[in-house]
Amino acid sequence: MVRTRELAEIRRRGFGVRASLACEGLYLTAEEEALFEQMDRERLTADERAARIAQFNRAKRRKKALASTR
Repeated sequence: MVRTRELAEIRRRGFGVRASLACEGLYLTAEEEALFEQMDRERLTADERAARIAQFNRAKRRKKALASTR
């Protein structure tokens, strides 16, 4: 579990990351924003966040693959 101070740092960096992505014309979807908010609420560690993001991306690819076969 991430401590309050660490969580504040993660959130602070998140704003910078979003700004950087926006400069490149990339924006998080509402679903992606919700994922990051959920990870904040759960106070996941960096490793747990990485695993959750990988899981999210795999599910998204599976859903897309299924849609393309129909």
